[in-house]
Amino acid sequence: MAIGAARPRQLSRSLDFSGVRIETARLRSDRAVTAFWRWWAEGGRGRATAALDSGDGRRVVPEITSLVEAIDPGLSWEFVPAADGEPHRLTVTAAGVPELRGAARRWLASAPVADATWSYADLREPVRGCAMYFRDRRLGFDEAEVVVDLGLARADITVHHPGFAGLVGADASIAAYLLLDAVCGEEQVETWVGVIRANAIAPGDDAVALGELPRILSELSVDNTDELGDPAWQILHGDTCSGPLVAVVRVPLVSLSAPQFDRHVAVNVPYTDVEDGGLPGSLSLPGLRDLEDHLVERLEGTGECVGAESCDGARLLHFYVDSTTPAHEQLRAAACGWDQGEVTVTITDDPGWRKVQHLRV
Repeated sequence: MAIGAARPRQLSRSLDFSGVRIETARLRSDRAVTAFWRWWAEGGRGRATAALDSGDGRRVVPEITSLVEAIDPGLSWEFVPAADGEPHRLTVTAAGVPELRGAARRWLASAPVADATWSYADLREPVRGCAMYFRDRRLGFDEAEVVVDLGLARADITVHHPGFAGLVGADASIAAYLLLDAVCGEEQVETWVGVIRANAIAPGDDAVALGELPRILSELSVDNTDELGDPAWQILHGDTCSGPLVAVVRVPLVSLSAPQFDRHVAVNVPYTDVEDGGLPGSLSLPGLRDLEDHLVERLEGTGECVGAESCDGARLLHFYVDSTTPAHEQLRAAACGWDQGEVTVTITDDPGWRKVQHLRV
């Protein structure tokens, strides 16, 4: 049974900080991460071990909660006591809030090496057992069914459970999220699940048992992985008020895939060889590819290109970079030599990858 401090999972969260405020918050968070692991090394680990071994892990909950909240008040944490030869596990998680994924990953990156007594994680594993408790009511996993709406690289899920009856406000939605996390694990849910809905009414014939969902999400993952095991790319087609649009996107388009890249850099590149539909012609395509390769090379691992949209005589390149590096300025400088029009570069702090969610299908 997990012991920890968790807050109701937020269904959406939007941050609109200036770059200075983001940087200040990042520095404050990093100092809190250092303070946490100093406390752990100087006695916290021993007290936590003794508390769990005695069966009274709640003794250290207030102390750890205070330290985790100093990293970010929105983070959640939990102990999973040792069992079946596995060590105790300490997890600090973003709990489904994409903007907090970077803070949780930085906490984990500073953790000591796992040993026979302790392991560390920033994602909840699937739980052992057959039920979870929410608002003092038992939600059996075998009573839950799901309706899965599969897209190219995500699954929208409607969760049905008779235990949702009587839950008020957002509680049914929160319970649905927690059920998915418990059965599938947080990584699968954050990576491949899009919209989550809750329903207490009996589902139709297209529903499957909740226990089938991990297999479905695993198959979706395989479908979006190339032969080398790297993320695949999808080609999308659409129509806009400015004409046809073609997008090429790396999947999955979620912050969990690269939480250290928390700054969005939009590079808008005009091209002169424009086909009738507004898409680039054969004279402009080689130059556009060379420019994209050049920009990626300049990043040297401090960011990546996750997508490109071509429409109405311009290609919009979506980059995510590490805000603690000068990567955004490197991109700006590298794009100056383009000879088919003026390139514009727009920089936005976006740890939740909200700027590309319209391309997640």
